Formats: sequence, structure tokens, C-alpha cells
Amino acid sequence: MAVAVKNAPATTPVTPPRRLANLRGLDTIVGVVCTIAAIWLVFYGIPLFWANVLHFTDSFLGIALLMLAMILVAGGLGFVGVRRMGAKPRPGLRAGIVVGVVLVCIAGLITSSIGHSVEATFGTNTGSGGLGITVAVLVLLLACVAWALTRPTFDRWMVNVDAQGWFTFAPYKRTQGQKVRRGTILGILILWACGIYSLVAHWAPTPVGQPMPAWDVYIPFSGGQSIQLLPALHITVPVLLAIAAFWFAYRVVSLPVFADFLIATEAEMNKVSWTTRQRLVQDTVVVLVTVILLTFFLFVVDYCWSWALQQVDVIHTPPPSAVDQTPHW
Repeated sequence: MAVAVKNAPATTPVTPPRRLANLRGLDTIVGVVCTIAAIWLVFYGIPLFWANVLHFTDSFLGIALLMLAMILVAGGLGFVGVRRMGAKPRPGLRAGIVVGVVLVCIAGLITSSIGHSVEATFGTNTGSGGLGITVAVLVLLLACVAWALTRPTFDRWMVNVDAQGWFTFAPYKRTQGQKVRRGTILGILILWACGIYSLVAHWAPTPVGQPMPAWDVYIPFSGGQSIQLLPALHITVPVLLAIAAFWFAYRVVSLPVFADFLIATEAEMNKVSWTTRQRLVQDTVVVLVTVILLTFFLFVVDYCWSWALQQVDVIHTPPPSAVDQTPHW
């Protein structure tokens, strides 16, 4: 009996397009650009608008409101950025963006220093040569940063850094070792608070009527123009240090290695059999009485031996008149 069998059409397996090597890390570069744009808006755009449009930066209230506006805008932009990356971003993306922003800032500072040195050495009468050198240095450094962000080795390194949890809000083993973790966070915050207080206390006060000092980066061959990175250092630096302190204290107790150590420490502390109040009082009384008796015994023995050795002329005590009565300051 013949059976008709319908052969399935032959299909060629579709190979997913392989990611080009030079496009590896493109999302990291886009994230770096967006982050730098957000930083410019927070630390430059808002203070510029505050000073040139509102004219409200000469008083403490104006500075405080400016800091509040910067914090609110930074929080909103950060929320939007986190939502854009999604709930589960590519491993290493967050760490790559942070490291990329730091590298770009370093490249800008190096370019500013080199351009300032060229301008100081050859003057501003070099035509477009000095400006061309400065721009070429900036382009070269940015190209090096982009090249580094697209390397597979950098990707693997960022994945390892991201796995430590420095750039995520998710805690590690949330329900374990809570008491020891909270104590560690409190200790870290106390140390940071002491450091911030010492910094503020030793900071030279700003004269009345003078604007607070800011961190300005000189722009070469611009006729003395500069970019203000941080306004009102007396307020901005302590606020940024406080934010960094809270983030560091929150994240350091979630590092897998350190968190496991804290969890094990609390587990061992729970195994300790603590003495009762009555037994503690009894043991304290015994220790104090023993110390007092030993002190009295050593005093009597020392006095007796001293008297005996003086009688046999082993120890000679000088007369009171021979003792130097000159006060020593």
C-alpha cells in the first residue's frame, strides 16, 4: 500500500547577524554621551540659567534653592536613564558608562592642561596652530576612549566590575546579616561625617559680598573663557561627598565577599552564650576585689623590700637638700 508523504520544504538555517567588532560597546558610548549631556545640564546649564536669568545666586537662600533644583533635575534624569536601560541591562553596561564618563572627563582635563601650556609657551599670536594642536589632542584622546570602550577586554572587565554590585540598587542577600550590616553602615557614615565636618571647619570662609569659589576649567585660546564644573564649592563639595558616603555605605555591605563575611559574623555572634546580669555583677566584683588585693599586696612587698635594702646600704636615698628643686617647664 503506497502512502503519500509530503516532504517538508528544505529550509536554510538563518544565522543571526554577527555583531561587528568595531560596533562592540556602541550602547556604552551612547550611554556615555547621554550621561555627559545630563551632567552638563545639571552642573552647567542650570547654574547658568540661575545666574543669568533669575539673578538669584548671591544669597544663601539662592544657593540652597539652586542646589535643590540641581538635585531634583539630577534625580529626574537618573530615573529616566534607569528606565531607558530597562530592568535587566546588558552586563557591564552600567559600569562601562561610569568608567567612560570618567575617562572623558580626564581627557578634557588633559586637553585643557596641554592647551594652556601651549598658549603660555607660544602665546595667542600663533594663529590657528595652537588651537589646532589643542583640538587634535582632544580628538585623539576621545578616539582612544572610544577605542577602549569597544574592546572585548574592556567589556569583560566591566562585566566583572558590574557583578560586584556597585552600580545597582539591588541588595545582596537582603534578609541575612541585617544587624551587622546596619552597624557597618552606621560606622562608615560616622567616619564620612567626621571627614566632611573637618573639611568644612577648615575651609576658609568667603568674605562678605564676594561670590563663593567655584571649580572652573580654562578653555585654551578662548580669550580667558572657562567652564564651571562645580559652583559654590563650599556647598557643592560637602553635598557631593555626603551623597557619595550614603551610596558607598549602602553598596559596600552588598559586595558578595564582604556581605558573606558580615553574614558569617552575625551567625557566629548568635551562637555566643551571653551571661546573665547577676553573674556579670558577681564576676565584676570578683575581678575588682582581686585587683585591689593584688595592688595592696604589691605595695606592701615593695615598701618592705625598699626598707630592708636601705638598712643594708644597698639603696641609698639622697637627703632632701640634695634633690634638685628647680622647676622644669
